[in-house]
Amino acid sequence: MTEVKGQCQAAAENTNHNHAFITIADVARGHQHGILGTTGPAIYSGDSHVHRIFVKTTTDPKGGPLHWHFVDVTTGPAIDLAGGEHTHQFCGETSVVLGHDHRFNSVTDAAPDQEEYNCN
Repeated sequence: MTEVKGQCQAAAENTNHNHAFITIADVARGHQHGILGTTGPAIYSGDSHVHRIFVKTTTDPKGGPLHWHFVDVTTGPAIDLAGGEHTHQFCGETSVVLGHDHRFNSVTDAAPDQEEYNCN
């Protein structure tokens, strides 16, 4: 995009976007945990990009020992959506705590596509 004073131009690369996410892990030992947060910045790979997710789950709301798990995964590549936005799938297992873990599989909230515009 040609720079014109007072107008917007496309940035060469946008690593500053991230995605919100919220999901519930599967049931293990009679309870579940929430997984929510914001991804890390974009990590470019080939024609797409991924994001790291590193968060702590919500605590166990049932009557057992109070505990939580860590989630440390990398999303899949961008999945194009209508309206110039994209999302990412993420899945995996939490850390093992008190002899169990939890599985999860979800998608992030949408974010604008990789091209970003800088305005003067």
